[in-house]
Amino acid sequence: MKKMLLAASALGGLILVSLVLYLFLRQPGITHRPWEAPEEEPEKLTLESAGQIWDYYESIGYTGCGMANANLEVPRIYLDAIGNSWADDQPVASKKSLFYRTMLPLVLRVNEQISAERKYLQVLEEQHLEGQEPAEEDLAWLENLAKRYKIVQEAEPVDLTDDFFAEIFLRVDTIPVSIALGQMAYESGYATSRFTTEGNALFGQWCWGGEGMMPETRREDRGDYRIADFPTLIDSIKAYAMNINTHVAYGDFRLARAEQRREQKDDLDVYSLLNTLESYSEKRLEYVETLQGIIGHNKLTMFDRAKLSAGRPVVLVQD
Repeated sequence: MKKMLLAASALGGLILVSLVLYLFLRQPGITHRPWEAPEEEPEKLTLESAGQIWDYYESIGYTGCGMANANLEVPRIYLDAIGNSWADDQPVASKKSLFYRTMLPLVLRVNEQISAERKYLQVLEEQHLEGQEPAEEDLAWLENLAKRYKIVQEAEPVDLTDDFFAEIFLRVDTIPVSIALGQMAYESGYATSRFTTEGNALFGQWCWGGEGMMPETRREDRGDYRIADFPTLIDSIKAYAMNINTHVAYGDFRLARAEQRREQKDDLDVYSLLNTLESYSEKRLEYVETLQGIIGHNKLTMFDRAKLSAGRPVVLVQD
């Protein structure tokens, strides 16, 4: 009986928090949509080299902050694109440190946006469980979200059932920061690969249809594939997150992540999650073991609890 009362109390608390969030975001004067994670208009800062980027980090205290701090707050600094001279003048250790500090805010921003959508999904699921019909604007958003996350086809209507919410919650979820950083470090050669410098491609994602960058060598049995290019680095990270969250090859990853969420772990077990990503590379188990080594050697799990700080974003542009 005590357990039942505690469970009921916890559920009531969740409903109350969701309702407060819903009502707050619906207040007059709140101009953004409740599923968005708005930021101030960013400041643009042009720098000529990796050395200048590092100097800028030092000037704001980003190089001296305790990166192992469990409550690490990361400044909203977003490098726009990788230049051809990215980190050419940096030794290996400095290049890696610069890479992780530069990519960390971008990953956190993508996760922040996914988290905002997931939180509002919880509000709408609570309404559904209470038998309430969604508002017209909310329904339109749900339909768009379901199409983006490939729950339904473009012309297919959304049927708001318990199964629908179960499936979409599997997909609308954040990627552990350490996994994203580890994969991009490996796939991009710490942002020095040709595909990264030419097309901001941090994860080596394939595309078909004649677009993208041509590999020097490719497997003929895979068709006319290219490496997808992106206008900005954050676009590459968004595409990667969507790939992990929707592609059939990563269904086991999504199920394992959801199971860990249900167990209410403070931190996801990234090493076990990595075991579900064999399909990301033809090297399969060797690829997973390499990623585990990168994450462990560079202590990347310390970033999994990092948060973006408040304040105006700064977009860095390499001249």
